[in-house]
This record gives sequence, C-alpha cells and structure tokens, in this order.
Amino acid sequence: MQKSLKALQARRELDRKFAASELTEIRTRPQSGWVRAIRGALGMSQAALARRLNISSGAVAQLEAAEREGRITINRLTDVARALDCELVYALIPRKTLDDTVRAQARALVARDLGYVESTMTLEDQGIGEDRQDTIDLFAADLIRDGRIWDTT
Repeated sequence: MQKSLKALQARRELDRKFAASELTEIRTRPQSGWVRAIRGALGMSQAALARRLNISSGAVAQLEAAEREGRITINRLTDVARALDCELVYALIPRKTLDDTVRAQARALVARDLGYVESTMTLEDQGIGEDRQDTIDLFAADLIRDGRIWDTT
C-alpha cells in the first residue's frame, strides 16, 4: 500500500476517534493543576500522597508546582496518577481535523509556489486568473498524494 494512502487512512481513523470523543471539558487544566485538584477532591493531604509515593510532603509540593508549570515528566505523572487511583491519558488533540491540517499545509505550499509562478507569468502578461483556487486545490491534491507536503525545501 502506498505511503500516502496509509497516511490518509491513519488520518481518517484518528479524526473519527477525536470526533467521537468528548474532550472539551478536560482540555483546560485546572489552575491548581490536575494533581492538586484531584488530590483535593479526594480529600487527600500532601502527606498522604507523599506516603503513597514514598516521597516527602515537600516533594509533593514540588511535583504539584512542576505540573502547574509544565515541567513534570510523563513517567512521574504516571506514578502520581497511580497513587491517586487514576489513569494518565496522554494525548495530542488536534485543533482541527488532521485532514484539514494536511490540506491547509498543501494549499499553503502550492500558493507559495504559485505566487512565484503567477508573478513571473504576470511579467509575461500571462496571469493565472480566476481559476487560481481550483489550480491550488488540484496541485495540493497532487502534493498530498505524493506525500510531499512537509518537505518545504
């Protein structure tokens, strides 16, 4: 199977999964961080979490600060989640569909290249004209099919 066809299938499968998920409520981390928010909701003290992790209470304060500041590692967060009887779910959530991201990238490359061609053709009194968007879409589809949209050199 062609690489671009595999990528298309993977994009569509992931887009379906993201569309089926209700992630809007958890996209924003609580101001205090997930660890502190969940620990507090459980009524668990820092000392109790520290005992579960075999660390000091001060170390719990440090890891809560590290999470708030985005410095905590996934491994450490996994340990903390386990100690809180939680499951760590690690995900990159696209802002738009992966298909839309791929099409936008391809169109941007084509528009950039066509801009050069268009200016050259205009100098020769041969503008691309009204079919510009159709032309961009046609060349973008070729770039996607060829799997060349991220090679910007």
